[in-house]
Amino acid sequence: MNERKLEELFRDAAHAAPPASFDEQDIAKGARRVTARRRMVAAGGSLAVVAVLAGGLGAGTGVFTSEVNPQAGPAQGGPPQGGTEQSPTNRAPRTSDPHSGPTVLGVPRAGQGQSGQDHCGPPDRDLAAALAQQLPEATQATTPVAADSCPRGSRTASFQVRQGAAAGNVTVVLSPAGSVPSEQRGPGEQQQPDGTRQVTERADSGHILMVRSNPDSGSPAAPYAERLPAIADRLTGRF
Repeated sequence: MNERKLEELFRDAAHAAPPASFDEQDIAKGARRVTARRRMVAAGGSLAVVAVLAGGLGAGTGVFTSEVNPQAGPAQGGPPQGGTEQSPTNRAPRTSDPHSGPTVLGVPRAGQGQSGQDHCGPPDRDLAAALAQQLPEATQATTPVAADSCPRGSRTASFQVRQGAAAGNVTVVLSPAGSVPSEQRGPGEQQQPDGTRQVTERADSGHILMVRSNPDSGSPAAPYAERLPAIADRLTGRF
C-alpha cells in the first residue's frame, strides 16, 4: 500500500466520524458554571474565617457570655442580686453608746464627751494609799476600785464607805488640766441635787485634783462630805 492510498483511507475515516454532542454554546455555559462554583467556594471560605475570628474575639472579651451561659451569676464588682446591698436609708440604726449616761458634776463618763474621755481603771495605787491615809475608814470595808467617771488620762481611786446611815463612795480623781473643761477646773466646792459633793483643787504638779463623795441610792447624805476639803488640801501637795 502506497502512501497515496493510505492518505485516502484516513480521509475517509475522518468523514465517517459521528458529529460532536456539544457546540460552542455548551462550552461557554460550562465555563460559566465552573466560574460560579469557584466564587461560591471562595466566599464560603471567607465566611468561615470571619466566623472563627468573631468567635475568638467574643470568647476573649466576654461579649457573648450572656448568650452562651445565661445561668451565670452577676459580674464581679456589681451589686449582688436580690437587693442584698442596703441603701443608706435601709441600713440598721447605730446602737447607742454603751458608756452614755448621766454625768457626775458635769464630767462625762468614760468614753463620752467632746474633750475625749477614757476608762478610769484600774485604780491608782498611790492615790488609793494617799486617800486611805486621809480617810482610814475607807480601808475598813472594801478594797479600792476605779472611779466610774473621769476625763481622759486621769488617775483615780475610789472606796465604798459607810458613815452611820449614809452610804456611798469617796473618790479621788487626778486629771491633766487640758482634759478638764475650763469651767470645772476650780478651785471650789460643788453639790448636786442627788447629794453628790465635790471639792476641786489644782495640785502642785498642775493637774486638777477632784475629791468627791457620791451617795448610794436611798442614802440620806453623801458619806464623809464634811471631810472632803481637808482631804483635797492635803493631797494637792503630794501630787
